[in-house]
Amino acid sequence: MKLQILIILLFTLLFTACSNKELDEVEFEKVQKNISYEKDIKPILDNRCVSCHSCYNSPCQLKLDSYEGLERGSSKDEVYATRLNAAQPTRLFIDALSTNDWRAKNFSSVLDKDLDSNESIMMQFLFQKELNPQLKGNYSPETDKLTCVKNRDELENYLNENPHKAMPYGFPGLTKEEYNTIMTWLDNGSLNDTKESKIPNFEEKEIKKFEDFLNNPDIKHKVTARYIYEHLFLAHIYFFETSGNFYELIRSTTPSGEKPQIIATRFPYDEVKEPFYYRLQKVNSTIVHKTHMVYKIDDEKLKFYNDIFIKPEWEEEPYLPSYNEQESPNALEVFKQIPALSRYEFMLKDIYFIINTFIKGPVCKGQIALNVIQDHFWVAFMDPKYDLSVIDKNFLKNNFENLKIPNQLGEDPSLFQTFKNLGKEKETKDYQTNRAALYKKHYKDGLKLNYLRNSPNNDSILTVYRHFDSASLHKGALGNIPKTLWVIDFPLLERIYYSLVAGFDVFGNTAHQLLVRTHMDRLRVEGESNFLEFLPQKSRIDYFNSWYIGWLAKYLTVYTPSENETGIKFETKDYKFEFVKNLLAYTNTKKDEINFVEKDYEPIPLKPYYNTKEEIQEALKSLSTPNVSKVIQHFIGAGANTANIRILLNNKENLNYTLVVNRWHKNIALMFDEKSRLDPTKDDIDFIEGFIGSYPNIFVYVNQDDLNDFFDLIQNYENTPIYNKKFLKYTINRANPNFWQAFDYFNKEFQESNPLEYGILDLNKYYEKVILETGF
Repeated sequence: MKLQILIILLFTLLFTACSNKELDEVEFEKVQKNISYEKDIKPILDNRCVSCHSCYNSPCQLKLDSYEGLERGSSKDEVYATRLNAAQPTRLFIDALSTNDWRAKNFSSVLDKDLDSNESIMMQFLFQKELNPQLKGNYSPETDKLTCVKNRDELENYLNENPHKAMPYGFPGLTKEEYNTIMTWLDNGSLNDTKESKIPNFEEKEIKKFEDFLNNPDIKHKVTARYIYEHLFLAHIYFFETSGNFYELIRSTTPSGEKPQIIATRFPYDEVKEPFYYRLQKVNSTIVHKTHMVYKIDDEKLKFYNDIFIKPEWEEEPYLPSYNEQESPNALEVFKQIPALSRYEFMLKDIYFIINTFIKGPVCKGQIALNVIQDHFWVAFMDPKYDLSVIDKNFLKNNFENLKIPNQLGEDPSLFQTFKNLGKEKETKDYQTNRAALYKKHYKDGLKLNYLRNSPNNDSILTVYRHFDSASLHKGALGNIPKTLWVIDFPLLERIYYSLVAGFDVFGNTAHQLLVRTHMDRLRVEGESNFLEFLPQKSRIDYFNSWYIGWLAKYLTVYTPSENETGIKFETKDYKFEFVKNLLAYTNTKKDEINFVEKDYEPIPLKPYYNTKEEIQEALKSLSTPNVSKVIQHFIGAGANTANIRILLNNKENLNYTLVVNRWHKNIALMFDEKSRLDPTKDDIDFIEGFIGSYPNIFVYVNQDDLNDFFDLIQNYENTPIYNKKFLKYTINRANPNFWQAFDYFNKEFQESNPLEYGILDLNKYYEKVILETGF
């Protein structure tokens, strides 16, 4: 009997120790007015929640940029996961259109009230923030292990263990007014009063013109429409810069004049067996910068389509190309009937948009996908008049086998297929050899500077910045002369697009993503090789080897320099520097006033005071010079690549800059252990006026009178109490009670400076450490 009592007591103690404290009943001050989702709630979500909850990197797939996303709820399934088999896509507005369908796909409601407590998960997450507003430790929504609760029991478990991880996650809470407003709305049943968005008459007319062109039954139009659709399916299309309206190009079951009904396919080149129509569908979700890629349609653009696609005689009698899943991703072959010149001119016309789809694309994040590129490089393009892959009608046809892409294996390649298709060293060498022979045959005197595209639209040169696991694209030549440059021709441009955009599946298996990543090694080297062909033949190997340090990098990198001599006459031995200066002059591309360093430039000492913008930018120029600033040697990793800086002048004006860190890599030929190939002592920084990237890592506020002290922090930082106190003084860390005011400021300034390309900035990569006044 005593033994039985002892067992019962032990069991009771064990059960009590393992049970969770029940959640307190939510408290809030009920707002005594009719609350509108559209007018009252959506602005709060946009300003405080969408910054983390949008795109595939939304924690728990909870998207809050539309009511439909809020109603869909959350999922425990990870989008970015290692998997043997491809997952079923869960794209909002595409893969399911009703709440019941999303529940069948394992999405759980955050709005429905628990029967016992009469509270929803969202209400409790907001209330717990009110109870536990303090922040502790580190917060990284993209890498933290999140529970993604689906019921009250799981919520109790999570919040008992993590009381400081309520919502907003890792940032200060809502204001009392915001909190009471949203809690009242949730308590009242989360009603949606959003009115169907009306399309202005002047835009309806433009839409009809475009849809009529795409849906013309003529075979030439049909093939052209497919080609255009496959390149614009991610575009935010606009007709007038000031309207604020954007549209997506879809394939619909309904014709023009009726409500668009999207046909869900995994890839834009998947076959649709039922009759379909190309339609424009209005974007009603909140615009976020990381997925906002704008493309203009107007009468001039439609005329351009007619001039390059419809009027010219094609290579073959027009026919409907195959939708075979092994062939469709290879656009070079599938669309071979369309003149290569037409296809290349189509992409070059809006080259900033096309390259931006590589940079933003369908991924949202992905360090393994992005560690295939340098942190900073420039891209130039072969002029169609001199691109021999366009001019010689047989070159592409003779190299179709060498120009295949791994995406032709689909989203779910087998292990055997994966290993069989890694590398493709023979095809790579054969293509490089064939290309060199073609250029030797036609350009016996070598490549000349004017063979590169010279555009009046400041897009002859584009700048790519990589920010660890995100990247950004910019017109012109930003920064100092980069380590590498790319020259892109038509076949390279088309293959990159179909590898990284049209044919990349974020829901694909790990083998699919591995194949795409390794294929990009080949395409990157091809772009770098094309650039090196403009330099003296004797210099190419040395330049290339300086980019790929280490025996393994050289072993894995297939580079076959040609014997062709350049057609450019060089006057110095610094061939890259001379080439770049001539390229900038030839294309009328401005040098970066702050970051471009002339050979005779000497950094100037810090001044006690800075009275003008010119003096401030001269100081920034000095700090951007290699080996001058120490701060970047101490802050490395995913959350230390960009800083948005606000300089408050004494006359009440503001100057906005972005500090961009360029990490130095021994090589980028390997997928893993990137840290071992970094050398922080060789990193440098660029200061760009305005805004760079979609993911700010830290906000900085500096008063004009403190500039000397702030510049000293950048130049001489050491991990000491004095400098750490300075760091805390100027940076807005995530626990700062004024954090949201800073976020609102930079969003507003970004919107006013670039309203067409503006979208809400993303905070998933904000500097993760909570820094208290007691120190780091």
